[in-house]
Amino acid sequence: MRLPKLLTAIILLTVTIATYALQFSDIHGRWQLLYRGNYGYEFRFFKNYKAVCIIYMQNNVIVFKGIYTFDNPQTIRININQMKYVDGCCDVNTTTGFAQVKSSYFLFNANIMTKNNKKMLELKPLSIVIDGSNSDGYFEPVIVLQRL
Repeated sequence: MRLPKLLTAIILLTVTIATYALQFSDIHGRWQLLYRGNYGYEFRFFKNYKAVCIIYMQNNVIVFKGIYTFDNPQTIRININQMKYVDGCCDVNTTTGFAQVKSSYFLFNANIMTKNNKKMLELKPLSIVIDGSNSDGYFEPVIVLQRL
């Protein structure tokens, strides 16, 4: 059975994913990827260049705070200056209880994608350094976050 050309075009259109170079205004806001069992990621990018990264690990959370910039139009660098570990997963306080960290940054290859008319932020970790140590295990090889 052959599909009519219009129906075929609609099907192709709904699965088409477009990507383009990033600008600061593209990433402002909250981006999240949550899995079943309360595992996942949340990134918050503010207009004043501050960033918050939350890693959900079932009943625990790690929160990182820092300043972000673009190393080039496809690479986001978050210079981490504070972090905290939280027992519990709900109502994460992102203002108090942080420890200062040094020599810490996250470097991601990044793209904004449009999938079914929804903006998605794709992050691929290039380098994850916390207190001067390689910490690549914090992130998956590809993280696709949806704008909230």
